Amino acid sequence: MADIAKCISLFLLVMVLALSRKSAHGELSNPSILVDTPSGRVKGYKETHNQTHPMIRFIGIPYAEPPVNNLRFRKPRPIGIWDDVRGIPNDHGPGCMQDDGNYIGTYEMRFSEDCLYLNIYVPGREIKQTKTFSVMVWIHGKDFIHGSTSEYFPHNIVAHGDVIVVTFNYRLGVFGFLNIDDQDVTKNLGLWDQIAALQWVHKNIAAFGGNPENVTIIGHSSGAVCAHLLSLMPRNGGLFQRVIAMSGVVSRNTVVKPNNAEKVDRLLSERTNCTETTQSSIYLDCLRSVPAEKIVNAVILQDLIPTDNITADLYVGPSIDGDLIIKDPYLLLSDFDSSESRFFRSLDFVAGTTDVEGSLLYRKIVDSRKTSLVSEYENNLNFSLDSEIPFHVFKDSIAPGVINSLYGNNPILTHKVVDFYHSHRGSLDQSNQAIQMYGQATIVTPTINALVAHSRNNAASKTYHYLVTLISPLPEGPPPPLWFGGCGHGDELYLLFRLMATPINLQMRDFHHDLSRKVVRYWTNFAKTGNPSDDDTEITWPAYDEDKRHYLILDYPIISHIDYSSEEVALFQPELSNYVRTNSHDEL
Repeated sequence: MADIAKCISLFLLVMVLALSRKSAHGELSNPSILVDTPSGRVKGYKETHNQTHPMIRFIGIPYAEPPVNNLRFRKPRPIGIWDDVRGIPNDHGPGCMQDDGNYIGTYEMRFSEDCLYLNIYVPGREIKQTKTFSVMVWIHGKDFIHGSTSEYFPHNIVAHGDVIVVTFNYRLGVFGFLNIDDQDVTKNLGLWDQIAALQWVHKNIAAFGGNPENVTIIGHSSGAVCAHLLSLMPRNGGLFQRVIAMSGVVSRNTVVKPNNAEKVDRLLSERTNCTETTQSSIYLDCLRSVPAEKIVNAVILQDLIPTDNITADLYVGPSIDGDLIIKDPYLLLSDFDSSESRFFRSLDFVAGTTDVEGSLLYRKIVDSRKTSLVSEYENNLNFSLDSEIPFHVFKDSIAPGVINSLYGNNPILTHKVVDFYHSHRGSLDQSNQAIQMYGQATIVTPTINALVAHSRNNAASKTYHYLVTLISPLPEGPPPPLWFGGCGHGDELYLLFRLMATPINLQMRDFHHDLSRKVVRYWTNFAKTGNPSDDDTEITWPAYDEDKRHYLILDYPIISHIDYSSEEVALFQPELSNYVRTNSHDEL
């Protein structure tokens, strides 16, 4: 009898735990909800975040016709009004076509050409069209070739920030950034997708209780570059009012160089057996007949990257097309009379970095290893990244390769950079100096340049700068070398999102959760009003201006400083030397 009672008790306990788990994810207590939009009816599903914050998610809403068959390599075609009910109960739909090597050992991903869908996350238990929530639209990153909405769950932002969050997929790789030297070929399709998604949001978000006149676009890495590019396109006026660029802005290598585009096009042609002709339509028709997986496998970037050098070159990404991107966007930043600059400066702008963005350098070397333990690059230069980056590798390969790809042949600057980052404190410090140089040249200095360009003589809108220094409990990407230290590229994303690829919540401590809540507060305050501070924020975040160039250090505790990285900025961008002093890190 006692055994029977014990079995019954155990059964009841299991059932209670199962019910609790389902309830925590909203699986039992999440009846569906229907919303009528100008585009058609959409079904959403109620759930709770941390068992206390209700929200409604609408997953898999099409914002354009599927770009398949004859629509491959064409601008997104606006979606018509559908008669059925759209929206799926899943957490996410498939990502856009890409190789799956970036996701090995993490979680199962699905990819499809039919991928132009967005997701909407609304706070609360009901849709109140009179509420008019502020809206944050997330643009994912990963070098224009990887990434998906399925990697980022914005429940934390929605629940604690009381805003609507929209995420969406856009075409990647050659599907989104086919760069053929032919005026009849539409370039920058991935950017056209992003504009189409923003247009859909502007037209439909009010049906979900969102305010179409209070939209902030936010991106990370290449997604931040896209957000910055969109803010330099006056045609986007009215689609968004604010921009948050995390670890990425328009820079010297934002657009693909013609010779790199030719390399990609040649590889694509050879591996798909589609011969280029003087008639681009014939070539494109051939490419449209090739299975999508074959196109993905035709262009593997590791096959294009030099094995004897490190560069900051872009092979797949935005290009000057005379339509969306009329001229080099980096030059437009300082052309204050241009319509592009005026539009950018009319928007509120937040930009910032982590303190070791150069972690991208070690990831670049690790990625080049493919399936071996040591890359051909390491063999050619006789070193192992796991142990160190020796000075001779930095001096003879990394520094000249990066400088040449950003500035052209410039031996004087290369010499100055080598001298500036030459460490006399041992090989491990030299390794980290090489990392710092890469991040400074490719991300940090361009970010300062964008902040200066936005804030100079600009009383119409607000500018803010931040720096994340708190080390992540679980770094992004491949495990870093033991000598590496700091907050690397992408390591701050856990502060905003629950990341599908990493069980980071299991590693987070109280101070990580505390900083996460504060960052969400700053970001969502900015999205609501243009001012990240309010009466409840720990410290007032001062605006960035030409005089003191304030920035906020996001660590534990949060601290305000002025004039970040001034000596390095003067080295890489001497034209800013009149605007950047050498008294960095003066505490307020």
